[in-house]
Amino acid sequence: MRAAALIVLACVLGAGIVAEAESHGSSAGDTVQARIDLRATRQVIQGFGTSTRVWSDPHLAKSGNVDVPPAAQRQVLQAIQRLGLTRIRPVLNPGVQKQPGGPFDFSGKLGDAHAALIKQARAYGIRTAFPGPVYLEDWMRADDPGAYVDWAMAMIERFRKDGVNLALYAPLNEPKVAGDFPPEWMHQVVLQLGQRLRAAGFETKLVIPDDENPIDAYARAAAVLSDPKARQYVAAIAFHIYHGVTRESLTKLRQLATKYGLPLWMTEYNSQDYTDWRRSLDWGVKIHYLLTLAEVNAIDYLFAYFGDWVGDTTLVRMDFDDGRYTGMGLTSLYWITGQYSHFVRPGDVRVAATPATGDVLVSAYRAAHRAIVVALNRSDSAKKVRIRVTGGKVGSVVRPVRSSASEHWQTLPSIPVRRGSFTTTLPGLSVTTLLLSR
Repeated sequence: MRAAALIVLACVLGAGIVAEAESHGSSAGDTVQARIDLRATRQVIQGFGTSTRVWSDPHLAKSGNVDVPPAAQRQVLQAIQRLGLTRIRPVLNPGVQKQPGGPFDFSGKLGDAHAALIKQARAYGIRTAFPGPVYLEDWMRADDPGAYVDWAMAMIERFRKDGVNLALYAPLNEPKVAGDFPPEWMHQVVLQLGQRLRAAGFETKLVIPDDENPIDAYARAAAVLSDPKARQYVAAIAFHIYHGVTRESLTKLRQLATKYGLPLWMTEYNSQDYTDWRRSLDWGVKIHYLLTLAEVNAIDYLFAYFGDWVGDTTLVRMDFDDGRYTGMGLTSLYWITGQYSHFVRPGDVRVAATPATGDVLVSAYRAAHRAIVVALNRSDSAKKVRIRVTGGKVGSVVRPVRSSASEHWQTLPSIPVRRGSFTTTLPGLSVTTLLLSR
């Protein structure tokens, strides 16, 4: 877990792997030739999401007295709903049980307020929630997984008492960072916690390992999944992209997920560098490569909303005056994310598309009655692109929606489609979503 705007992140997904990936696009003169094959299906998209902190959390506003009135909460959640987010990962803090065998305190941000936020967010399109601790209690040790299992059981039972029967739970955020909890610790936690949950009548499954990079994630996930007794309790393989991101590391994770029939989720990333449109467009590049190279099923950004003390490195910037909410703003990251999340919905299927590398990045998705093409131009100059759609019939027009430094989900004039092909121009540093009926 990275506290937004506190850590400079060196990892640039794409920069280290683009040279390794093949570019299948071609050009005729100054026109980029893009191809979409609706029959060549890839992974099912399960959605886009975020980690969340509760409205009263001092860290949200960097103030000991945070006041976000109900009307403001609705305003922020409406912005998230418009963005199309369907997933949240509530961040649980230590301090619930301050000593071994001691009493539990689930008040406020330690538990109860997270359950309340999940129930509140359901009215705004959130369908998937998987809370988990950012750090463990400081007395917990890697050689005693049972003590943590007791803690986790108490937390999950408290959520149920609060009216939230968790379908998913994430045992620990970034296990190596949280205290170098080894793969065998994760294996024992999944096995013991899964057995305890079933014995208590819970159907909760676990999202693992939520490591800060794909290399560590592979080691811990493989240790768990190699045991069929533990594997039955796992719902998804989760990882972050703060470092160690190579084509090989992503491919190994995807192969592991495929081997065991599990979805692959990228559940956290943020960068202090996302201060303007140009720099924030890097997040769009990361989304593209996560979807097309890593073939992830879900992508979550850290955080969807946060206080203005982190600048524009969140999706929705909440403005505060000494902890008192004064308004909100939508950042460049919001509009870039939405070019994917607003249009590519859970249940849609990614299909083959080129070019996958270079200045113009194209990905495509198939829904029941439409096709969605997302084209990102990361160069400074405009690019003319001719897109040919094969493998199925499409309508006679395409509707483009574009974001750039001066446009935010701008609906553009329709483009005629002839024999499955159409041509469009992508301005420099822009993302365009192209919607076709089927």
